[in-house]
Amino acid sequence: MTANPAGSDQPDALHGSHSLAAAVVGHWPAVYKLLWMMSGNSHDAEELTQETFLRAWERLDRFGGDGQLRAWLLRIASNAYFDLLRKRKRSKTVHLEEDLVANETPQPGQRLETAEQYALLTAAMAQLSPTTRTVFHLRAAESLSFRQIGQMLEISEEAARWHMHQARTRLLPHVTP
Repeated sequence: MTANPAGSDQPDALHGSHSLAAAVVGHWPAVYKLLWMMSGNSHDAEELTQETFLRAWERLDRFGGDGQLRAWLLRIASNAYFDLLRKRKRSKTVHLEEDLVANETPQPGQRLETAEQYALLTAAMAQLSPTTRTVFHLRAAESLSFRQIGQMLEISEEAARWHMHQARTRLLPHVTP
């Protein structure tokens, strides 16, 4: 099989430097959005996105080739985020909430109608547990099934459904007038 230039989900998608580049280009936005949502800042999201693709390259032999390249990459990304959290907890490092230098490219969420809505939604998302936030993003933004989400996060399908329900219940009051 040959790789699709847009980032095929076929097993050959990461073989060869040209195919690897196509997979990175095709899946970078989804991985970055997930990590930005989880971390809340662009610096960590960028670093973790790079880490995700490095880990994928190093563990290419573990990819089952079942046509789920995006789900595999998102799982690596969420694991990289949770690894960072554990590392910070051990070293008691605190990251800056905002980037010190303004980034000229728009960040996810800046396209909401008003800054007020964005602030309310961001505050509500921060109140969710990391797992609930991740389930919400994977379901709402990445359209993954609860089965896939459960496999990625190593929780049951029912637990993934419960986390999604929790996210909806807690976020709905913040987005309705």
